[in-house]
Amino acid sequence: MNRLRQLLAPLSPPEQAALLRALSDLESGSPRQWLLLEIAATLGPAQASRRTQVAALVARWLGTAVLLPLLERWQLPGIEPYQNNAQLLGRCARQALDDASLLLVSLTALLAGFDRLPASRQFAAWLLLLIGGAIKYWRVHRHHPIIAAPENTGEETLPGAEAALGLHGLLLARGAEAAQARALLANLRAAPRTQLAPIATALPELLPPPPERRDFLRAALAGWCGAILPALWLNGWQWGWVVTVLWAMGLAWFAHRSRTFPALILALTVSAYLLARIAHAM
Repeated sequence: MNRLRQLLAPLSPPEQAALLRALSDLESGSPRQWLLLEIAATLGPAQASRRTQVAALVARWLGTAVLLPLLERWQLPGIEPYQNNAQLLGRCARQALDDASLLLVSLTALLAGFDRLPASRQFAAWLLLLIGGAIKYWRVHRHHPIIAAPENTGEETLPGAEAALGLHGLLLARGAEAAQARALLANLRAAPRTQLAPIATALPELLPPPPERRDFLRAALAGWCGAILPALWLNGWQWGWVVTVLWAMGLAWFAHRSRTFPALILALTVSAYLLARIAHAM
């Protein structure tokens, strides 16, 4: 427990500076790169730690928006532009998690009620993982078509990363007065958490583009596999299916922070198990 508290404790200013600089590398060529570097410069010398290195590596694989709940827990400044994308991807991941949890507990409870061997429950979990994952893949491709990039995007009309001379140059290129640009940057350096909105209003390109199909696909598959993968091992025990149900209930509480969905999972488990026992006894 102490280890978990240390992991989730807010980052120190040197750690924040190191993580912001690492995240800025992922935004190379966009205004967000300059925003993160501008905030990192106010935090002093950077000093990376193991958790910031792991976070930067995960962000490189999955994107910064996926890490937003953890970054907010770490009190990292400058991440507000990613909130909208994080909400969209989080909703997609929670939907996949909910679907997988409901199907998993109902199928597992039915097989347990019919006194099937643990190997049968494991095989059913494998089928659910593979077939359900393929269906999720197809549904994401159907509901999230590839969006063609517009001919003139904001990042194309603004100066490039090397020619922009930071946020000040980008604000001037966007049409802001020199005094207004200096005031916005001064306020940002003084209070990054509260003064980011005025700069985003003056420079809309700070907001990242909407998630692509691959982002939704990663979120959906992460939620689906996260619920089912432990069951491939837990269902191999005689009473491992009970732990599988508890795992699904714990994930549901973590995803929704509410007792309603875990209670639904428990009710569905009990109902499926009792119906199977009654049918098996007849």
